[in-house]
Amino acid sequence: MKIQKNTFTILVLLFISVSLSFAQNGSNIDKPQTLSELQRSIQKILIKTNTPGAGVVMVSGDSIVLLKGIGKADVEKNLDVNENTMFRLGSVSKLFVGIAILKLQEEGRLNLKDKVRDILPNLEIKNPWESEYPIRIENLLEHTSGLNDWSLAELGYNDPKPKTLKESLEYYPRGREVKFVPGTRIQYSNLAVSIAAYIVETVSGMTYEDYITKYFFKPMGMKNMTFRESEQYQKTGAKGYDNGVPLPYFHTLYRPSAALTGSPKELVGLLNFFINRGKIDSVQLLSESSLQRMEKNESLHTEKSELLTRNGLANLASPYNNFIYRGHGGSVPGSNADFCYLPEHNMGFAVMINDNNQNVIYSISNLIKEYQTKDLSQDITKCKRNIYKSTQDLTGYYISVNSKFDCIKFLKKIKSIHKFWHQKDTLYVKSMLGEQYTNKFYSDGNKEFVSEYSDKFVIFQTEDPIEGEVLNGNMGLLKKISPIYTYTLLTLFYAFLIVPVSVLVFILLRLIIYLFGKKKNKIALWICLWPMVSTSIIVGIAIAIFTSLQTQLDAFNLLGNMSPLSILIFIGTIGFALASLWSVYYIFKNRNVKMSKLFYYHSALAAIFNLAFTIYLFSNGIIGLITWI
Repeated sequence: MKIQKNTFTILVLLFISVSLSFAQNGSNIDKPQTLSELQRSIQKILIKTNTPGAGVVMVSGDSIVLLKGIGKADVEKNLDVNENTMFRLGSVSKLFVGIAILKLQEEGRLNLKDKVRDILPNLEIKNPWESEYPIRIENLLEHTSGLNDWSLAELGYNDPKPKTLKESLEYYPRGREVKFVPGTRIQYSNLAVSIAAYIVETVSGMTYEDYITKYFFKPMGMKNMTFRESEQYQKTGAKGYDNGVPLPYFHTLYRPSAALTGSPKELVGLLNFFINRGKIDSVQLLSESSLQRMEKNESLHTEKSELLTRNGLANLASPYNNFIYRGHGGSVPGSNADFCYLPEHNMGFAVMINDNNQNVIYSISNLIKEYQTKDLSQDITKCKRNIYKSTQDLTGYYISVNSKFDCIKFLKKIKSIHKFWHQKDTLYVKSMLGEQYTNKFYSDGNKEFVSEYSDKFVIFQTEDPIEGEVLNGNMGLLKKISPIYTYTLLTLFYAFLIVPVSVLVFILLRLIIYLFGKKKNKIALWICLWPMVSTSIIVGIAIAIFTSLQTQLDAFNLLGNMSPLSILIFIGTIGFALASLWSVYYIFKNRNVKMSKLFYYHSALAAIFNLAFTIYLFSNGIIGLITWI
């Protein structure tokens, strides 16, 4: 489950992080030349980031290069990590859904082109485009189905009594509504992959977990691998941590998508499976042709870049320099993992940590990739610069179309604003918020613009059935917006930071004048007070969220269920809207009152901005937001 953890802490961790931190992750890493140096570098990262422990396995051909536990599995009990320590692996789980579907296809029991509705007629999926663009199995696994990712309500499910897969899929009907034309976009969906797992159950006649255990766990020598909080996990599992806070086991609603738990030693079998192209101990569990299909995307039917075809059936591409690793990463509260293999060079690795910091897993993975590829020859393809002249003019302002969580799309819109412009044959791209670095792209003569640093970072123009003409590529799906809309959004953003401070200053001055002045002008006082009331409500909500959500698991539990915090958000956002409307009305009605023009115009301006905030939040579904349904 790539519940991206800076993700969030969902609704509000972005609320302030958008305004306070846009720092770029540094790309400078150590370049370890020996295994000892690699291990020391990993250890340094763990110490620097206060990460309790890590499990690492590296293989090359039939040899285990490194199999090691580093640090603590349980800080309170002072238990060390070893090769048999079980870690939560998150979305690494999805790899098994992909190979299970492919195995059933090899047996002739289904086909990737089969319509989901034909196999699961009783699972209601609302697809407005079903007649022309039905959801097929490959859409589910390649994240092109149009289905949303987790809602807060689904993330808030944390019941130790496990549901059946069918019950899990029926838990949140609103999630089974298709948001875009299947096959036209890529949008990550845990729900979609679990629907594919339910197809495995339906076709095989076995529970998904029994099927995986019989046909994959046992042949791969995975004796303790599980999708549940097993007795073995309770004995040897690494306790998850978030900012030093120990977390209980998170019971994932969609187990096939995110609940896998296993040890570094057990992942040797999965690495060997992919490196040896489907073979384990001379037994061919899956054909090489099936793995080749797993490693490419065939469900996108719009104009696309070769780049987008690399993400296959629950199997993602991970470029590093000029190498393309494959596999999947994963995250659940308190744990992160990464599983990567390099098929052309017969090597791979897996790394897992018992901490919520995804930057740690990213840094360690890059260290290992640097070490594994240091002696490999590369066919370095230099970007073609200033050779091809492009007739395309992409000049303008663009904003992200896709949002993983609807409740934070109002923030993502603003954060995603980019400016594009051309100078001669160079395309320049710059974020309007965040990093100040300007990216350069060059035409490759084939309708794509390629980064000056890597031919694996591209932008290209295409047509979306819903949004019309859009830009696609590594930056996601971007649509062009007018300069007026751009600067309206930016003005709202900066005003949201300035208005609360200015309102506080002016109300304090007004109170001093009222208390110590000769004339007690109550109307003038209320003209200044009402914008303060509106501002106090929204600031109070933000403070309540940040003081309540100490960990990512807190966000899931408190926002995904009816709680004092989620009720406060519902009532508070309505209160903010009503107070904003009343403020504008009250100030306008009393526009002829005798008072300082400076105070009056400031209050009027603050009230207008609060009303503008209300309109923007309402248009994005935030006013009266119910996070638990």
